[in-house]
Amino acid sequence: MQICKNAVKTPVDRATGFTGKSTVNFLRELTKEPEYHNVKWGIAGRSEKKLNILLKELSELKIRTSSIVVIKCDINNQTELRNATGRTKILINCTGPHSILGEAVIKSCIETRTHYVDISAEIPQIFNAFRNNHNAAEEGNVLIVPSCGLASIPSAAGLMFLQNQFKDIPDVVDCYFRFDIPRRSYAPIGQHCLVHSGTWESLVCVLQDLPKYLNLKKETFPEPLVHEPIELKRSFFHRHSGEVWFPYPGPDEDLIEMSQRYVSDKYEQKPIRFRSFCTVPKFYHFLIIPPMYMYYYLSRFEWFRKMLCKHPKVFTAGYMTRQGPSEVSRMNTKYTLTMTGKSWDSNVKNYEHDPKKSLTVKVSGTDPGYYTTAMCLIISAMTILRESDKMPKGGVLMPAAAFQNTNLVENLMKHKMEFEVVTK
Repeated sequence: MQICKNAVKTPVDRATGFTGKSTVNFLRELTKEPEYHNVKWGIAGRSEKKLNILLKELSELKIRTSSIVVIKCDINNQTELRNATGRTKILINCTGPHSILGEAVIKSCIETRTHYVDISAEIPQIFNAFRNNHNAAEEGNVLIVPSCGLASIPSAAGLMFLQNQFKDIPDVVDCYFRFDIPRRSYAPIGQHCLVHSGTWESLVCVLQDLPKYLNLKKETFPEPLVHEPIELKRSFFHRHSGEVWFPYPGPDEDLIEMSQRYVSDKYEQKPIRFRSFCTVPKFYHFLIIPPMYMYYYLSRFEWFRKMLCKHPKVFTAGYMTRQGPSEVSRMNTKYTLTMTGKSWDSNVKNYEHDPKKSLTVKVSGTDPGYYTTAMCLIISAMTILRESDKMPKGGVLMPAAAFQNTNLVENLMKHKMEFEVVTK
């Protein structure tokens, strides 16, 4: 289908990678639903060969591919990139690592007045995107919303659900993020790995840029968002509900903080102190934490980063491979976020024992790396298309700020993400 300036614009999905294919498959299923039946969409990618393979796979699933717009686009070619972003209302970016491939796409979207979402969990890149592009996006009424996958939609939506049930704004929210991994993946032989190597490459970029990010954050936000009472501080490892927890390594805590800064400045809303923790089976503590500390320091050397990216299976003991996990392993991997919000009277003296109000909610789902990521990404894009009147007009905004007045939670519930109140 040809797209002209007066045509209905189309969501474009950069779609030929492992996660991109999952995203296309979810979008294909979503557009079978009556309320999304009239959505027109296309795919874009650097490799024409891979695009044709994807079209063939869709055709084998009895999908009429003649209606799918196909755009060959190399992000290093500004003309091709501007042509791609200019033909759509919203661009769904599945490329990565975003620290290498994200900035050019964001700038092109702002130039062509195209809304944008991605699945980046690379906190240094997200922070740089905010610093470099927020004012231009706000002035151009363009919404740039990064991290719309597993990072950080479940935590953002969980916080929205908690606030709605809380009937007030809590002072502190603690989020406990748990993965339940199938036992066959404890020994990752064959396709019993957990994650595709593309995610590993993004992590390597985060390790490289993390020291710069910490300095940039201090420079941009020299003052803490809220004071944290000494009674609420946690050691690196702490026990909760009979298990050992440590700080969640994803970007969610930082992104929620950035969202809280935005709503506090724009709407004079009391900011929430959000903290996130995670746990894994005990033997993973020894497999994950010591090597990651070692990789963090060694990743300052280019030769070591190249080795990490070239041999993901070796450096992750087989948990991340270029083949990616099987469908069975994916669907048997579960996740749960248990979030507790608390508020205190203004004159309280003991924050550990005297909350005037407390509420716990739970968010859960399956296949966090791929189905959940694809679903969150597409639902986020559709929310921007359908509910932009309930959202800020523009800017580089984190999900909890961008979607706080929308029906995002309700739409996630319709697509296998569960929300429930645990205790009041």
